[in-house]
Amino acid sequence: MQYAAKLQAVPPEHSTLSRQHSVVVDVPEDALEGSFHRVSARCETDAVHHCTILQSDLSTGQYPSGLIKLRIDPGAVEDLIAFASGLGKLEHRSTTVEDLADAIQDTQSRLEMLGNYRKQLLALQSKAATNVDAAIKIASELSTVQGNLERANGEAAYQTKRVTTDVVTINFAVAEQRAFWRPVREAFRDFLGNLSNGMSQAITAVAYIVPWLFVVVPGLYLVRFLWRRRGR
Repeated sequence: MQYAAKLQAVPPEHSTLSRQHSVVVDVPEDALEGSFHRVSARCETDAVHHCTILQSDLSTGQYPSGLIKLRIDPGAVEDLIAFASGLGKLEHRSTTVEDLADAIQDTQSRLEMLGNYRKQLLALQSKAATNVDAAIKIASELSTVQGNLERANGEAAYQTKRVTTDVVTINFAVAEQRAFWRPVREAFRDFLGNLSNGMSQAITAVAYIVPWLFVVVPGLYLVRFLWRRRGR
């Protein structure tokens, strides 16, 4: 579900909610690159709020735009969005919330089960020291359990990161602030290409018409001759 209004920050240690924010900021075309770098620099220097850039993209070509996707502490989200909005005009904002309570519980249960199973295997391993075959099988099973534990710990760490930090995607657009003379410059830039295409289409049309002239013109003369002869 999405909320356009501001959400109250929930203390991360008591939250199982993962939040993703998305904003669209309209900026003047000549300020696009500067605004993009200012937001990037703010995040890169904000170690206090654990700001990390996950994705960045800047295009200054025919369709200029910018995108910065980052992860940051929930308490710093509003200040960041206010900073980005102050660089232009806030056109849109949305927040998506996902409850990870079930996923977190499943991961914790799996970790507990794997941990207990590992303890049982270690106990059996100490008793099977003189049984080579049993020791080999237990060692193999321990290796499998250890791999599963590491994967489950990785999932738990990622889930913790999702509920203790928010993802913010800032899109820079220049739709309304588009430079007045840009369409004119683009028209002049594309003039030769359009002229070339127009000439090629005209030549192609002539190539289709010429063969028909050898049929139509003699036919007209024939019709005219027969008409005159009939009149006589």
